[in-house]
Amino acid sequence: MRSPAAVVVLVVAVLVGGCGGAPSRGTAAPGTPPMGTNGAPVPTLDWRGCGGAFQCADVTVPLDYRQPGGETISLAAVRLPATDPARIGTLVVNYGGPGTPAVSSLRRLSKRFDGLRARFDILAVDPRGTGASAPVDCGSFGGDRVPVPVGPARTPEFWASAAEPGRACLAATGERLRHLSTANASRDVDLLRQALGEEQLSLYGYSYGTYSAATYANLFPSHTRAMVLDGSLDLVANAAGALGAERRPVDVRAGVSEAWEEAFGVALDRCAAGPGCPLGPGARARATDVVAASAAGTTNAELIARIDRALQTEGRLPGLMRSLAALAPGAPPSGGRIPLAAVPWAPEHSPSYLAIQCTDAVTPSAADMDAAVVAEQAAHPIVGASTALNHAMCVDWPAVDPDRYLGPWNAPLAAPALMVNSRYDPTTPLIDARATASQLSAAHVLVVDAIGHTTLDAPSRCAADAYTAYLLDPQVTPPDRCPAGL
Repeated sequence: MRSPAAVVVLVVAVLVGGCGGAPSRGTAAPGTPPMGTNGAPVPTLDWRGCGGAFQCADVTVPLDYRQPGGETISLAAVRLPATDPARIGTLVVNYGGPGTPAVSSLRRLSKRFDGLRARFDILAVDPRGTGASAPVDCGSFGGDRVPVPVGPARTPEFWASAAEPGRACLAATGERLRHLSTANASRDVDLLRQALGEEQLSLYGYSYGTYSAATYANLFPSHTRAMVLDGSLDLVANAAGALGAERRPVDVRAGVSEAWEEAFGVALDRCAAGPGCPLGPGARARATDVVAASAAGTTNAELIARIDRALQTEGRLPGLMRSLAALAPGAPPSGGRIPLAAVPWAPEHSPSYLAIQCTDAVTPSAADMDAAVVAEQAAHPIVGASTALNHAMCVDWPAVDPDRYLGPWNAPLAAPALMVNSRYDPTTPLIDARATASQLSAAHVLVVDAIGHTTLDAPSRCAADAYTAYLLDPQVTPPDRCPAGL
């Protein structure tokens, strides 16, 4: 039985889904290309060698699946062909972001799939709007990163500054900006599936890539063989929010502040319990003094950003502890209290990140976000305001894709999804993976006992063996827990 929140999402999805998810095939006249997803021509793939065993191709897809014979865009794809004649099929990998180019990422990280290379073609496609696939252009904001809004939150000047990137992206990118939803990227993948002659695809998504994989699986469940969601978003929270949470910012809906604080606290406790901790046995108290001193001054945003980077992967934590210890002698005792930061850290994002995230998610108004900043900062003084402001630039985003997908997420799957999540992931909390497992029709959660974001930054040989075995045979039962480390 679905919850009332799921019913609301279902109604919204029906209203905005537009061209829908099930693939349709038109009847082609003799001599014309076969029709694929929503009547779009199935692209012809011309694979060419592009270094080592890699093969590259350009994939032509419709800009707008409501007009499948209209304007097209070209997507960049790369694959490593299977080496065993007993080939299973194609594994599509999405490296997250959103906005992370998948082609260059697979080239760099392909060894992670060595255990699957023989039986699968390993395939990556730069999603529309990213990398070499009709990338977003934001004019003066068109660099690798988009600057954060200027000035303190909850002022008209702040929100005017937050709106500037969206206007610049629409002016420079034009109509393409209205068609960059993950749902349309999923339709692209299904059109590519047909071009490959595959009946089903296997999927591996990291971070936001979990949202991409789950969107594909729910739009095209009969064409989904298996999927691994590594560091999963809460699908409902990212889309529109559960009933009663719709007016909260996305990361507040997802419980990121709590997870961030837990990961930071565990990292400090582990340091204190081990030999030679730079912060000594009172690591939590000394770190609190450092953060409190920065919050009372002008270095808060820089320090919180440094802590956040370190929490993404355990390998950076020793350096963080040394940095905090170096600052500790000048930090006055705080008594365990952290003042509210005058200049909270607001993460920067790439143009592609904003274009996709601000399209996919229902973002609350500036007034609602203002209220969330106050509440989150009071409840979580270190990072609460940063969590609430993470998507400040999505407020009043000027391009809405009518064909984005907001749920439901419980389409029948051929095999349960495998969810892999660090126990202490500050970005995609374990609670989000468990929430998504309950939203999908079937899923198994594997917890890696680590601090870090996805197995890219919290590697585990045990987890790698588990997802390899699952992808080779989705009916196997994976373990519930895995230790960190290779």
